[in-house]
Amino acid sequence: MAYCERCNRGFGSDYAYDAHRRDSSRHYVCFPCNKDFPTYERLNQHLRQSSRHSYYCFFCDIDFEDDYDLSEHDEQYHEYCNSCDLWVDTTDDLVEHNKERHYYCVECNRFFMNMNNLQAHLNSSRHRPKNISCPGVGCGERFVSKSALLLHFEGGRCNSGLTRQSLNRLIAERDKSNFITNPNRLITGTTETWATQRAWNGSSYECYFCHRGFLTLPQLNQHLASPAHEQALYHCPQLGHGCHSQFKTLSGLCQHIEDGSCGVAKFKVVQDNMDKLVRGMNRLTFR
Repeated sequence: MAYCERCNRGFGSDYAYDAHRRDSSRHYVCFPCNKDFPTYERLNQHLRQSSRHSYYCFFCDIDFEDDYDLSEHDEQYHEYCNSCDLWVDTTDDLVEHNKERHYYCVECNRFFMNMNNLQAHLNSSRHRPKNISCPGVGCGERFVSKSALLLHFEGGRCNSGLTRQSLNRLIAERDKSNFITNPNRLITGTTETWATQRAWNGSSYECYFCHRGFLTLPQLNQHLASPAHEQALYHCPQLGHGCHSQFKTLSGLCQHIEDGSCGVAKFKVVQDNMDKLVRGMNRLTFR
């Protein structure tokens, strides 16, 4: 009677025992060498390093005469991960490998450099419907997220005329409890800074604040109109452990909440307040 110590099971014959080891997810067996490995990686390492398996396909349990025959077989019947230098059995196995080991979008068959890039892709209109309508008069654009709508306002692209400055004032007026606004940095007015030809330093148009150079005057003024040199007006809601992150724009805070990186999105009060923010915009007439 054959016995499997790893699974604590007995078998009536060697054939039944070998069938168990071949089919069980707890066994990774090299049958030609009669070696049982605890993980797929260990088996793969053995098959790659052992001189006995120089031209062996462990998926099909076939030994080939030379590398050419093995390569031809692999290319015809199996799938290869270039990043890991690893062969897998089927297309489905390659998809599962990519999902587990790489930043991979299955639907688009695309790889990304990091989780943030993958998450941004998954949150894009490619994968999410544009269910949020801009409430601005004469606009009608639609967006996949609240942060995308807020970025639309802050960029001054809305036909309603709402801008980042007016949006900041609006939020400061309504956030009486300082749930997301910094109480020591309340907005009292709008200060616009514009550069002139005097910003030319002989090689570029120089920002007075950070001394960064720009090729053209419009580029410098676009930089000055951005929140680059503004104070952080918003903070992550102080719930749970809290991350205490500070943000110069409302869209930045909203995107931080949406991506779930610090966990505040799981609090119902946060979701309710973000929904209330958008509903409040729907009641406004910007023109």
